[in-house]
Amino acid sequence: MAGNDDDDVYVVFIGIGFVSALLGGVSSFLTWLAGQLSGVLSGGGWPDSSPTDCLRITYNLLRHPNDPRSAWPPAAAAALGSAPIFFALLAVMLLATALGAYILIRLLLNWRRHRTFRRLRLGFASGWEVRKLLSARTVQSKAAQVRPSTQSLPSRSVKPEQVGFYIGRDIRSRRKLYASLEDTAIVVAAPRQGKDVHFVTPFTIDAPGPCIVTSSRRETFINTAMVRAQFGEVYVFDPYNWTGWPNRMRWSPLQGCEDPNVCAVRSGTLVQSSGFDIGHEGGSTLSGIVTIIRCLLHAGAIGRLNFREVMRWIYEANGEEALEILRQGEREGRTAPGYPGALEFSMRNESLWSGVIQVMSCFSQPEVLDDCTPDPGEEFDFKKFLQGRNTLYFVSKKQSDWGGIAPIVTTIIEQYFRSARGTAMKNPTGRLDPPLTIELNQVADICPLGGLATYMGESGGYSISLHVYLTSLAEARRVWGSDGAASLWDNATVKIISGGSGTAKDLSDLSDLVGKHDGKQILSPEELRTMPFGRAAVVAGTARPVEMWLTPWWKRKDRDAIARGKAAAEAMIHKMHAGQQAGIASTHDAAVAGDDDSDASAIVW
Repeated sequence: MAGNDDDDVYVVFIGIGFVSALLGGVSSFLTWLAGQLSGVLSGGGWPDSSPTDCLRITYNLLRHPNDPRSAWPPAAAAALGSAPIFFALLAVMLLATALGAYILIRLLLNWRRHRTFRRLRLGFASGWEVRKLLSARTVQSKAAQVRPSTQSLPSRSVKPEQVGFYIGRDIRSRRKLYASLEDTAIVVAAPRQGKDVHFVTPFTIDAPGPCIVTSSRRETFINTAMVRAQFGEVYVFDPYNWTGWPNRMRWSPLQGCEDPNVCAVRSGTLVQSSGFDIGHEGGSTLSGIVTIIRCLLHAGAIGRLNFREVMRWIYEANGEEALEILRQGEREGRTAPGYPGALEFSMRNESLWSGVIQVMSCFSQPEVLDDCTPDPGEEFDFKKFLQGRNTLYFVSKKQSDWGGIAPIVTTIIEQYFRSARGTAMKNPTGRLDPPLTIELNQVADICPLGGLATYMGESGGYSISLHVYLTSLAEARRVWGSDGAASLWDNATVKIISGGSGTAKDLSDLSDLVGKHDGKQILSPEELRTMPFGRAAVVAGTARPVEMWLTPWWKRKDRDAIARGKAAAEAMIHKMHAGQQAGIASTHDAAVAGDDDSDASAIVW
């Protein structure tokens, strides 16, 4: 639930009242003290009055400022000094007090800048800034824009979770912080610093529309799959069957490749995400590899073949069948212009085939190839997926060597980005409704999209909430280069930095990105590195940085439902693996119990 957005107003009025009372009390006491001292200086002695009379004396003096004696009790009035002496003393005491308060405030501010205790530190966003950019009311005010279907509803009746994501609570104002659906976020958190429990799991559960999640571990799937299954269909791209989920997502690289534009994007994505670089391979070599893959995909699509046939051409390093299909299609007007000639020319350079085989090695494992060769009617329907609160998980190995399936995941996500954007542009509002959420966890390892920085900059305008997770800035530079990593950071409207990670340079860069106050870093590199589990700094829009408490999923109101879903998912996986072990054991026992003619060597361990 959203916090009360009038908290700041109450705090301001309470603060004004407290300061006014304090100033009034101090002034009254100084007025009384000046009168008492005037009596001593005039020779009349200490007037018979106590500090408890100060408020009444001040009130009487304001009524009769020309006659100070009339303000004191009658027993003390005779001993009071003259009016000039009284007012001179009062002026000196007020000035001395003001000067002392000024010096004390300066010392306090200086202490705040050198503090180890950060609660009172200068440079962080005020409650007003938080309210303006990150409050529940702010995301509610954008409801009609980010979710056109809510236009007929009063903005305050729309729950903030319907149009935004809860990200944490401001340590200083204690206000709940929300990011809008049109915000793109980048989270930098070291391993074991809770990005799954604080962000990926809650964001996946709270996604108000379809949600795509990538991960090299099954933790997010276990935490969220059963809960998300209550809202819509749950699909899993899991070639290694880590999850045991029955609703498998199957996808063919030939899908849509009748269109030459799709072929061009897909072949380029496969090559780029496979680790090929123009600086190492050379422009002509890279172009030849892309051309062969592009033409083979196009030939397989217009020839109505399954993907196994295309992989057979690649394994055999022979594109003659594909060339004949392209020529036949050219005669019938089904082939994109120039494809037969481009394939024939590139095939003359036999050395290019080694590059093609290397790129397509991500499909080499039988279980991967099986999931990428669906039967007719089994292919995943992404347009239908966008229509409900459905969920698609990509659970794959974290591999940097050849044969990892990161190029496949990257290619699929690239296709779905473009498809979602195209669907949004066809809508009258130019947005997706329900909105799409994409959680790119371990993005550098299993989904290194070359155009990710561009998508970060434009996705929000289509109501696509894109959240990218990195372990460090160095990881981003490794995949996208220095300029690409900088662009990725710049295009994110919300930047969240957790503790425990980074080299000295990365920590210094992050500290500079958080910002400075009067030339001094608001959060030093050491403070960023040692930020405890459950805290993070967030920089959003034009607001100054906010330090926030994070909420793990086990502290949410729906934690019991999440825990039950997690237990059910773990039981499902345990049952699956127990069945597999029983199957292996029974096969082994049958072989041992067989007659002497049984071929035990045929069993594969």
